[in-house]
Amino acid sequence: MKIIDCINCNQKLNIPENKHQLKVKCPTCSAKWLWKNESIATITCISCHQVLRIPTDKGNLKVKCPQCNSSWNFETNKSQLGDLGSHSGTAAGAIGSAENFAENVILNAERGHGFAAEKANHLYDKMRLQDAKIVGHDNQKNGADRLVDGVYIQTKYCRTGSKCVSEAFDESGYRYWNTNGTPMQLEVPSDKYEDAIKAMEERIKKGQIKGINDPSKAREIVRKGSFTYEQARNIARFGTIESLTYDAVNGIKLSGTAMGISSAISFAVRIWSGEEWEVALKSACYDGLKTGGIAWISSIITAQAGRTGIEQSLRGTTDWIVKQVGHKASAWIANGVRSGNNIYGAAASNYVSKLLRGNIVTGAITTLVISSVDFARLFNGKISGAQAFKNVTKTAAGVAGGTGGWMGGAAAGAALGSAIPGIGTAIGGVVGGIIGGLAGGATATKATSLLLDEFIEDDANKMLEIVKSVFGELAFDYLLSQNEAEKVIEKFKKIDIPDFLREMHASKNRKEFTAQKFTPWIEEEVKKREKVKLPSEKAIAKYTGLLIEELTEAQPA
Repeated sequence: MKIIDCINCNQKLNIPENKHQLKVKCPTCSAKWLWKNESIATITCISCHQVLRIPTDKGNLKVKCPQCNSSWNFETNKSQLGDLGSHSGTAAGAIGSAENFAENVILNAERGHGFAAEKANHLYDKMRLQDAKIVGHDNQKNGADRLVDGVYIQTKYCRTGSKCVSEAFDESGYRYWNTNGTPMQLEVPSDKYEDAIKAMEERIKKGQIKGINDPSKAREIVRKGSFTYEQARNIARFGTIESLTYDAVNGIKLSGTAMGISSAISFAVRIWSGEEWEVALKSACYDGLKTGGIAWISSIITAQAGRTGIEQSLRGTTDWIVKQVGHKASAWIANGVRSGNNIYGAAASNYVSKLLRGNIVTGAITTLVISSVDFARLFNGKISGAQAFKNVTKTAAGVAGGTGGWMGGAAAGAALGSAIPGIGTAIGGVVGGIIGGLAGGATATKATSLLLDEFIEDDANKMLEIVKSVFGELAFDYLLSQNEAEKVIEKFKKIDIPDFLREMHASKNRKEFTAQKFTPWIEEEVKKREKVKLPSEKAIAKYTGLLIEELTEAQPA
């Protein structure tokens, strides 16, 4: 038995310690609550991912899965870290998606296709392993938009080639120059390139580019972009093939980061728990692929949302929140999360407000992606509405906690890293983000779980109670021996129990569903019984007489 305190009057109560959770009612004050046994943990098999329950207070355990017979060493005091890799990986993906959302908002502007062209050409150059950077965020007058292999580029995507060229001139002549006095390259749509060349040649002939007199130099100044004008316009639009393709490719790096963080943490935890190297690596890769896949899908949906008007509807709320935080704290967060030169004042506040809007949208979308399986099971009747609500709420808490933890941890890590020689703000920010994501996601999920457990009992526990009741009735009807009952239970353990319980929940008659599953197993065991030959009437009469004689002799005189 285990002794616990009443949550209301602190009365000492005795309860069975082998229960995973139990509805408790205090006999003194009548308080009711759902007690959860913290000394029992739920884990998944390293091979088949069957759900198992193990004690957490026994130190190192040798675990054997009843379904696939896989065996491994498990250190229970470290088992609590099992899901932390996914918390950090999901948080990293959410932060990346939030930044993508914030960056894509500008694509919804009147000249959004120009920014789309800049981003798409940059991504294309990165994929070709060129040293490419976007440098136009500083809004420097007549500055470059991009830097590729040391070459500064100004991107102009207009309806005609001549319009692309004219946009690069003002009353004083060509506007874009390198620091060495040479003209900066002008990037134009691939389908407008030849027209742009002709227009630039005419400008050179008219002496409108200082120091350039040879019209053939136009081909050195005008750079052929990797995308057409219409492709750039479609990349800036919501729901087009081009924009979805761009977001899918752009999300690969983000999902790779999430997958790498999740896999690394999962692998380390499993090695610490005593798993063999190959087993730990296999499980870590599975965890990483799952987290990376969620991050990738979420990034595509979030980036698409950035092209809609949803950002404007959230602006007032996030601006107010950032105003309450203040410029100093905003700068601390902004410079910890972003890369590049530090920003302060209004610039930092605007950045954090924009990032916060992205986090709100990303958090909702990531929760929906992770919870899609729960919604499908709800629609199919395999889980209840209460269970779906509980699962989705815990997921949302984990995503929000992990994302908030990453931001706070990244800011703190960047500040600490800047003060330590050899570390720097970039490394400090990443390490701080990982640690913050770990703590924030795990803490939020556990706190939400404890709160919801007080009000909502898991469907699995309800279904298992029905299983126990039905099996007890069948065992009585078939007069099962203890050995026969244990063999039937072993068969039950070898099936996919979570799937069975979901199918059971969806059935019209759960008791009948359970009986139909167990009856063939029971009958199989019953058939193995030794056939009993009934005694003859003569033998019955003889032994009945002997019994009567024994009873008579046993009576006191």
